[in-house]
Amino acid sequence: MTRSQHAVWEAIATSFDRNRTRTWPHVEAFVRVLPVGSRVLDLMGGNGRHLALVLAAGHDAVWLDFSRPASRIVARRYPAAAAVVADGARLPFASGTMDACLFVAGLHSLPTPEERADCLRDLHRVLRPGGLAQVTVWSRDAPRFKDQGTPGEPLDVVIPWRSDGHDAPRHYFLYTQETLRRELEAAGFEVVGESIVDVVAPRDNLVAVARRV
Repeated sequence: MTRSQHAVWEAIATSFDRNRTRTWPHVEAFVRVLPVGSRVLDLMGGNGRHLALVLAAGHDAVWLDFSRPASRIVARRYPAAAAVVADGARLPFASGTMDACLFVAGLHSLPTPEERADCLRDLHRVLRPGGLAQVTVWSRDAPRFKDQGTPGEPLDVVIPWRSDGHDAPRHYFLYTQETLRRELEAAGFEVVGESIVDVVAPRDNLVAVARRV
């Protein structure tokens, strides 16, 4: 990820943690159906708010993010999870060593098409054959963005983080369902499920479940 975005996410890690505590129902449902004892990667996991679900379900949790302050939060709060600081597009894991992945609101924050493609290809590599990834991204078609850009086309936006005295520019790539599916398939995945969910606002997130084949 670009140096500027890395600096943003390191700077707001503590503020983000205070403001992002709720787990998301579609993630809870995905975790529940995984075989007990799965090795689950929480990719670009932020403050790790979904790790409690993974551990409570009897899985082996591996958290990864490039934010060092976030890693300290996660290591303190979830000592049973492995916390790894690394670039999400260059995963430091052997091929085929993860059974499943939660990729919650991370892919869309990679600023360039090349970074997003590298990330998905490396995620495909580290999943075992048949392993599943649940990928959640912001939707281009959410009502809040309807007056921006060309309707129905993906869109790059800057969303400031303004809690706790910050004014930090976060880059987001807003996906259409077609674009998300195309990028997953280009990385080698089979898309086995798609949905539009309400997380904070109506129809604000797209969810795809993808299988390594």
